[in-house]
Amino acid sequence: MLNYLPNSSMTHGMGDQFRPFAIQMVTRMGFQFSSMLIALLTIMLGAGAVASELDSGLIQGILTRPIHRYQYILGKLGGLVILACAYATVLFFSILVIGALFDLSTITSLNFFQIMKGWLLYLLLPAALVCVTLFGSVFFKTVSNGILMIFIYILGNVGGMVEMIGQYLNNNSIIGTGIFISLISPFQTIYSTMERVMVPNSQLAGSAMAGASMSGSGEPASVWMFVYIALYMFGFVALAIKKFSSKDIT
Repeated sequence: MLNYLPNSSMTHGMGDQFRPFAIQMVTRMGFQFSSMLIALLTIMLGAGAVASELDSGLIQGILTRPIHRYQYILGKLGGLVILACAYATVLFFSILVIGALFDLSTITSLNFFQIMKGWLLYLLLPAALVCVTLFGSVFFKTVSNGILMIFIYILGNVGGMVEMIGQYLNNNSIIGTGIFISLISPFQTIYSTMERVMVPNSQLAGSAMAGASMSGSGEPASVWMFVYIALYMFGFVALAIKKFSSKDIT
């Protein structure tokens, strides 16, 4: 792609001037695609975490042991978070290694602080998805929960695009709609913040793509948004524990 785009008919004559834009495009596509893979993998892992054991009756054997129901949910949560974050870590650093091998300036210019901050934000996405998916697994069947979680994840991307369109049109109603959608599904907000850390805008790419990720995003997330995301995660886990504690498993 880095060799094709500068020499294509659309960008003929731009030469090295187009290369910074192409490098940022490639880097952003890598992070975007990998985050989608991690999201789908997390949903697949968590969709039947509780529902499958309820359907098979395995849960009855597990709960005959001296453990409380909240411990069962927290155990599932911890195991899923560790597994999803392990996959995410491998994928995240694989992108960095591949980028360094191909001498992409967006990767080689990163400092230690950027990498660590981007990595933690990258891990926050599957961790947040696990909390919501585990809650859904207590309420719904495996397939239904998986479909619902995919819809909620995609909804976050739509919210980012709506907010970005509202800013371009300077329409507060559209911006408000995008923000409301992002509150329901904050996953795109997490990704967009990670992308801003790992691929800061610069030169041609910055002027062409300022303020937007590849799937659409609005203004940078504030600290209060991440406070909300923490409460969002805690709330779904608490609801999962409350529902499962009163659930009839006979």
